[in-house]
Amino acid sequence: MKIPTELIDEVRSQVNILDIVSQKVQLHKSGKNWFGFCPFHSETSPSFSVNEQKQIFNCFSCHRGGNVYKFIMETEGLTFPEAFVKVAELGNIHLDSRYTQLNSLDASESSENGKILNLYQQANQLYHHILMNTELGQDALDYLHQRGMSEQLIEEFQLGYAPANDILKNFIKEKHLDYQLLRKSGLFIERNQSAEEPLDNLSDRFKERILFPIRNENGHPIAFSGRTLNQEDKNIPKYLNSPETSIFNKRRVLFNLDKAKASIRQNKTVILFEGFMDVISAYQAGIKNGVASMGTSLTDEQVQILGNRANVLKICYDGDDPGQNATKRALEMLSTNPNFDLEVVKLPDKLDPDEVIKKYGVTEFERIISSQYETPINFYLEFYAQGRNLDNENDQLDYIADILKELVNIKDPIERDLYLNRLASRFGIEYQNLAAQLQTLITENQVQNSPEPTSEDQKFKKYQQTVSTLTDNFNSTNKYSKVESAERLLLYRCLNDHSVWTKLHEIENFNFIHEEYQTIYTIAEGYFNQYDEFDSARFIDYIKDDKLQSSLTNLEMEEYLGDATDQEIEDCIHLILTEYPLDEKLKKIELQINQAKRINDNHKLMSLIMEKTNLLRQKDEMKLTSM
Repeated sequence: MKIPTELIDEVRSQVNILDIVSQKVQLHKSGKNWFGFCPFHSETSPSFSVNEQKQIFNCFSCHRGGNVYKFIMETEGLTFPEAFVKVAELGNIHLDSRYTQLNSLDASESSENGKILNLYQQANQLYHHILMNTELGQDALDYLHQRGMSEQLIEEFQLGYAPANDILKNFIKEKHLDYQLLRKSGLFIERNQSAEEPLDNLSDRFKERILFPIRNENGHPIAFSGRTLNQEDKNIPKYLNSPETSIFNKRRVLFNLDKAKASIRQNKTVILFEGFMDVISAYQAGIKNGVASMGTSLTDEQVQILGNRANVLKICYDGDDPGQNATKRALEMLSTNPNFDLEVVKLPDKLDPDEVIKKYGVTEFERIISSQYETPINFYLEFYAQGRNLDNENDQLDYIADILKELVNIKDPIERDLYLNRLASRFGIEYQNLAAQLQTLITENQVQNSPEPTSEDQKFKKYQQTVSTLTDNFNSTNKYSKVESAERLLLYRCLNDHSVWTKLHEIENFNFIHEEYQTIYTIAEGYFNQYDEFDSARFIDYIKDDKLQSSLTNLEMEEYLGDATDQEIEDCIHLILTEYPLDEKLKKIELQINQAKRINDNHKLMSLIMEKTNLLRQKDEMKLTSM
C-alpha cells in the first residue's frame, strides 16, 4: 500500500527529531546543533549532530544523514513503511488501521531486504508451528519444558524447531522465490551447484536444532541461533548461528533488545547476560531489561548501542571460571565508555543465572540482581587472587601490579584512594608508595590516551571542544576543491533562496559539474513544482536515493552564514561555467603538448602552443574583468 505523500509530510511535521534521537543518543547542545556519539559506528569523540531547526541529523565521520524517518530506518533496520508507522507511534499520532498494519510484507514488492525479512518471518512461523504442534518437535518441546520454560514463554519468544529434513526448502518451493534471494538469505547452504533445478542446489542450514529467533529492534526476525539436542556427538557444535546478511550484522545486534528497550529506557539500566537461555530465564523471572551479545565477546558497536540507552550496565555472566573470564573481557571493552556506570552481579556457587533461579527461586534471583553486585575493581580484587598464593611475596607483587593497572581507569580520586588504602592495609605497604606507583602508571597512560572527563561540566566542555574542531574542519575550504566548494555554496543557496533558484533557471543549459550536485538540482525542479518552500526534511523523502540523501544532509549542515549576495552568486556561476572549463582545457592542452614533444611533432606543437596562449590570454582578461 502506498502511503500518501501528504500523510508522510503530516506525521514528520508533528514530531521533533530531537525527541526521537534523544531516546537512542545522549546529546549535548553546542551552538545551533546538538552533538553526541554516533549510533552507527564506534567512536571516542562525538561526531554525530542533530539540527533541530531543519529536523535533520548528520555524522561528520561516517557521513550518514537524513530526517527522522531515515534515522529510524538506519537504527532499527526498518523499511520506510515500517519507519513511518514507528515515527507516528513515537509521536503519539493516530493512524488509520490500514497504515498501522504496515509491516515487512509491504516492502517486499520493491525491496530485497523487505523480501528477506518476509522470508525470515515465514520461516519463523513454520519452525514455531513445528515445535508447538507436531510430533517432529515434541522432543524439543519436552526439553524446553524440562528447562523450566512455560508454553507462554515459548510463545513470547517464538522459539522453533528445525527437523532433520529440508522442510523449509520444501515449504517455499511453491512460492517461486528468486534463487539468488534464497542464497543471500542465509537460511540455506549450497550443496550441489550442478543440479538441473536451481533449488536442488540448496539445503536447509538448520536441522535438528531448537531455534532462537534473533530480532531487530522492531521485533522482526532477522537471523536464527540453533541449539542442538544431540549432547553425545562432540563434533556437532552446540550452537549454530545464521551468517551475516544484508539485514543481519551480528556486531550491531543484541538478543532481546526489542523486548528490553522499553524497560531499559524506563530504568536507565541494562543487564548483560552471557547467553540466550539466561536472558529468557531472567525474562520469565520478571527481569525484562536483559540482553545478550551475539557471541562470546562484546563489540564496539554493541557497547555504543547500550551506552546510548542506559546509565547503568550490570554484567551478569556465569559464576564459573569461563564466565568470570568473559566478565573480565567485557569489563575491558566497557571500561573506556564514559556513558554508563558498571556493576558486576555476583552469582553464588559458580552458577549461571538459570541455575540460580532453579536453586534459589525467582524472588532471591531478583534480590541478587538488584542488590548483590560489586564494582569492577572489587571484581578484579577477587579475580586476580584466583590461582595465586597471596602469602607468597612474588604472587603478592604480581597481584598488586595487576590491581594498580586496573586502578588507572578509575577517574574518581576518592574511589582510587579507597582501593589503595585497602591494598596498603592488606599487604602492609606504605600508602604513599602505592600512590606513587599508580601515578607513574597514570602518567604513562596519559601519554598514549587523553584522560576522559570526570564531571558533566568537563564532559560538556570536551564535547564543545571536539564539536568546534569538527565544525571548523567540516567548513574548511580545504576539504573540497575550489570549484566543488563553489558548487556546494551555489546549490545550498539555490535550494534555500528562491531568488537564486530563479536566477539559475534563467541561465540556458546550466549544469553543475559533479554528478551528485546536478542530480540533486534536477530532482529539486520536480520538488519546487510541487512545493512553494524548501524544507530539508521533506526534500530528503522526495529524493529517496540513500547516497543523495546523505549528500544533501551533509550540505545542509554546512550552515553558510548570511544571505546570498549577487557578487557571491556571480562568482560561483563564473567559476563553474567559465573558469573551470577553461582550466580543464588548459590541462588537456598541456598533456597534448607533452605528447607532441615526445614524438617530435613540431607542427602540432606550434598549433597547441598558440591555442594555449589564447586560453591564457582569456584567463588574464577574466582576472582583469573581475578586479
